[in-house]
Amino acid sequence: MSEFLAYVSTGDKRYRECFGLDFEQFAAGQKFQHRPGLTVSQQDSRDECLDTLNQQMLHFDEAFAAHTEWKQCLVDSTLTTKVVMGLTWETFAKRTRLLGFEEITLTKPVFGDDTLYAESEILDRADWPDDARVGRLKVVTQGLNQRGEPIARLVHDLLIARAGQDNFTRVNY
Repeated sequence: MSEFLAYVSTGDKRYRECFGLDFEQFAAGQKFQHRPGLTVSQQDSRDECLDTLNQQMLHFDEAFAAHTEWKQCLVDSTLTTKVVMGLTWETFAKRTRLLGFEEITLTKPVFGDDTLYAESEILDRADWPDDARVGRLKVVTQGLNQRGEPIARLVHDLLIARAGQDNFTRVNY
């Protein structure tokens, strides 16, 4: 029987998808394109404004937005940040903790019906002295729109599980 690259056997003719790389598989300088992308709607932005109590009219009032330099509503910045980070989940699925952001820069406006993509580069990899089961990655993730234009730059630190720590990061079914 042949092995599947992205699956592990859980029993007779039973398999489970594997996501994420072990800490040891990462190295400074590696670059990852995260796919698929996600098309955000103006309604997604309105919902985010409601959830975060954001009352900036530029996100939901078309008449108001028509008088701004963009001439249309902008997608809420917290939604843009969440989507860009969320697009990285498969690569960093063995993340046990997001330690924090060093930088969050939104470089270009996002509008309803834009499709967002993400690309990450590993800046640094180091042991984590507080827990031998994980290691620390410093990552820069760039958000791009459907035209390939940068819309966000996020520099963040993650803890990633080391090889053999699957039970530490997720439930085995």
